[in-house]
Amino acid sequence: MYPGMVRLIVAASSMAMLSVGMAWAAILLFDSLLIFGESTLQTVFVFGFYIYCALSLFFPSEHKLFYVLSIPVLSQFLHLFQKYDFPAGANSLWRLLPFLLADLYMFSTLIRYKTNLTGIEKGLIASWVVFNFLFIAISPNISGIITGAFVLLLVTIPSYFLYLNMLCRHPSFPELLERSLCLTFILLALGTFGLVFFGAQYRGASNLLVTRNISDTNVTMAYFILLWPFTIHYAMRTGYSWLLLPLFILLFALVVILSFSRGAVLIVLPYLLVSIRIVSKWKHLLWLMALGILLVAGFDRLMYLINPDLAYSWQLRFADFQTVGPVLQKIQEVSGRVEIRRLAYQLFLDSPLFGHGTGSFELLGPGYREAHSMFFTILAEQGLVGILYLYGLFAALGCQLLKATAPRRSYRILPITLGCYLLFVHSVGYVFVIIPARSLTINCIAPVLLICIYYYSKIAGNKSITDRG
Repeated sequence: MYPGMVRLIVAASSMAMLSVGMAWAAILLFDSLLIFGESTLQTVFVFGFYIYCALSLFFPSEHKLFYVLSIPVLSQFLHLFQKYDFPAGANSLWRLLPFLLADLYMFSTLIRYKTNLTGIEKGLIASWVVFNFLFIAISPNISGIITGAFVLLLVTIPSYFLYLNMLCRHPSFPELLERSLCLTFILLALGTFGLVFFGAQYRGASNLLVTRNISDTNVTMAYFILLWPFTIHYAMRTGYSWLLLPLFILLFALVVILSFSRGAVLIVLPYLLVSIRIVSKWKHLLWLMALGILLVAGFDRLMYLINPDLAYSWQLRFADFQTVGPVLQKIQEVSGRVEIRRLAYQLFLDSPLFGHGTGSFELLGPGYREAHSMFFTILAEQGLVGILYLYGLFAALGCQLLKATAPRRSYRILPITLGCYLLFVHSVGYVFVIIPARSLTINCIAPVLLICIYYYSKIAGNKSITDRG
């Protein structure tokens, strides 16, 4: 297991260095390629990422699953690193290009190999395409989101569902999935640290990079929640769990603290403690809790000593909690979420059955791409039909995850993960499919990870049935 991760890291690193080298050589030969970035260095990395996507997807490799799954995650950082004057929003082909390459690869693979969909899964794919096509068609914001909405909702997400359905028949699928998503977790953490560090150097809440830092670390926290069960299971499968588990826990805890996300501190830290208890022993949990209390108690002072700019950003986010009051209520009031959700509910009343369509809240609401709540965003954009459909999918997934808890105690983390993710997207922000007309980030990481959790739990459930038989 451990040598497999080493081979994966070496292969991915070699591919990345080769891509950057090819990009550098191309820029030296064709200086017109400098349009890809604000500077030569930025251009090399942006153009190099496009080369990396093409090479990793279309050249033979034993690590193809990692390359396919990590592209949406890596694309999130690419969007923040591209030129500011690149076309923003869901209609930018430059921002959609990694997804288009992934779709092309998955199509080429699905043509050669058969899937093994059940009747229910075929119905799910068909209903997903039909309902999302309807909600895209009725949107008043269709000119601003049509390209991204079509690619992500109608092509990319169904492609990942079919691609993983094909791969899940492989005997080593759970292990390969754990390894791939564990490394994705590490890369996402390192990228988040970089985002926090560079964003904190710019003082002032209205500054672009500080705003990016706060908003995007809030978003990525939902991805960490969904990646965590694969990461912790990978650590427990290896013979180095005594080392890897504490390291991954520390990495996750630092991400939560440095995210400056008030919701993450209140939601994700308890989730982290519960997951540790599921896979570990009480004494390990007590030691980690004691260490965590000491770290939080002295965090302001420690952060100031390490980097005063980070201390400034931390105080910027948490200074308004010095007064007495329920913390969750305080978050809603300080962030203005109550008023935003009131506007979303009013939009629902104007069109209660089908809502106003995909991406409509950005146009008809106060200017945000979502209402900081899955429920209120779907209510405004897809009405009662969308609410019944989407929450029906989550209920079915929850039932599947509960079935998967039978073979091993550690699988209990799966339904807890879904519950924590839903709590996060209902209280902090709607992190599902991101297809804004104006802002930079375009993504469908959360649905892809939920699909991974579905097939992972399905294999676990089948093992349980086989063991009992």
